[in-house]
Amino acid sequence: MPSISTHMHFGKIFIENSDEEIDIKSYILGIVSPDTIDDDDFEDFHCLDEDGNVDVREFYEKFDLKKLNIQQKSFILGYYCRLWFDEYYKFNASKLIIHNYRDLSDEELTSAIKNIFKYYDDKAIGNYYELLKREIKNYNIKIDLKEMCGININKAKETLADYFKELTPKSIYSDLIKEEEYLKFMKNSCQKIIKSL
Repeated sequence: MPSISTHMHFGKIFIENSDEEIDIKSYILGIVSPDTIDDDDFEDFHCLDEDGNVDVREFYEKFDLKKLNIQQKSFILGYYCRLWFDEYYKFNASKLIIHNYRDLSDEELTSAIKNIFKYYDDKAIGNYYELLKREIKNYNIKIDLKEMCGININKAKETLADYFKELTPKSIYSDLIKEEEYLKFMKNSCQKIIKSL
């Protein structure tokens, strides 16, 4: 599954390209909220199909976005984007070409790929979420939707606070995955979700 930095990168692209009015704080809380769900409740909040894949359309159709306030709508969009991108990534990330010229072991390769994605994500995000770092802790949001009653907003805030403290890797194998290819993958994924909406 993609790391939080990749989800935040995807979130930035979505916000910048969506025609929807989005409250960014509510949206990014929605993006990280799937990480706050206990394993026992996972199926209830992820609409799994018979193969164990997330049925993102079923989740999305639970809500009438026109009847929700801006915070609720933004949160649901963030949550939906998270589920959608998890599924997209699962079936499409293998299309990224890995150039293992250094003959890294599987363990080294896994670590190097995480580092390069984090590096590319942080570079693409820049200071986009900078103002939210200080504001998110005290941000009050009331979802008040029975479908989302098990979501722990405080845990989501903690997850974001931890993400904002993460350091960008200083050393990466830039020849492992080309930056242009990764950015194209991210851009294409966002175009697909926007068309699906």
